[in-house]
Amino acid sequence: MRTACGAICLAGSLSIGEPANATERGLSEYILGLTLPMEGYTPPPGVYFLDTFVLYQGSGNLLPAIGSRSSTRVTENFVANIAIVGWFPDFKLFGADPGFAVTVPFASSRATENYTVAAPMGPLQRISLADEIASIADTEYSAILGWHAGEQHWNVILTGFAPTGNFDPNRLSLTSLHRPALDLKGAYTYLGLQTGIEVTSALGLTLNAPNTETNYQSGAELHFEWAVNQHFPFGVAAGVGGYFFQQVTNDHGSGDPFGAFRGRVAAVGPLLGYALKAGDQEVDFSARWFHEFAVQNRVRGDLIYASFSFRL
Repeated sequence: MRTACGAICLAGSLSIGEPANATERGLSEYILGLTLPMEGYTPPPGVYFLDTFVLYQGSGNLLPAIGSRSSTRVTENFVANIAIVGWFPDFKLFGADPGFAVTVPFASSRATENYTVAAPMGPLQRISLADEIASIADTEYSAILGWHAGEQHWNVILTGFAPTGNFDPNRLSLTSLHRPALDLKGAYTYLGLQTGIEVTSALGLTLNAPNTETNYQSGAELHFEWAVNQHFPFGVAAGVGGYFFQQVTNDHGSGDPFGAFRGRVAAVGPLLGYALKAGDQEVDFSARWFHEFAVQNRVRGDLIYASFSFRL
């Protein structure tokens, strides 16, 4: 059931930046909700391809005052295409099925910033800035170990993020956070062979290296993802999923203007999938929509994914 949809069980990377607080620019290398559902499932040996279209629109306020600014609001819109190739060899390692994957995102981002300047005398001045960019984003490299026991599946994934995108600290829009990072994630999936019921959860921790261009050290980030899905015999799957993100250590460094601010966000939304079979080939299509809430020190918005995957 849904062999290809769960094929690339790894953390997706997309680094589109805007000037927010808590972790530099208020964003993470790890993209929340990208690999839902079936995150704990490791596919049979082979080479798999997963392609995902991403659409995000969000906005948020910065701190009440930054220098002479009395208020600042940022709006972020981006679209991206994330291509992932995964190889799962036909041997065991520590009793597990190993896998390796490479993720290459291409992104287009447009950001606007609207703020008012509190002048000593006279009326407030309202200023609007806009910027856009399109380029390759930060790439990632993952190693996977997966286990199976009947209807239960679980894995651990170690992902390294490389700052290969476009970074300029003086721009509103960019396609790199310019900080190497490591993410360690464990995921579990229960998939009932008779009932078709899927329950998935995944917990991970991202550790960020300093941004050497800005002398900014982003804090550690905890992320949790979940899904409850019903797989039907005729190839359709439908359910609900979500994620929760919490920064667990403070930012610091000489380039940190905000101090001990930590980011947080939660989201929930529907999941839909369809497995199309043509002979021995199966192509899995899936869509996810996540609406964010309970946001702190980050931009709040809606995140939409549309994916297809298959075995090469």
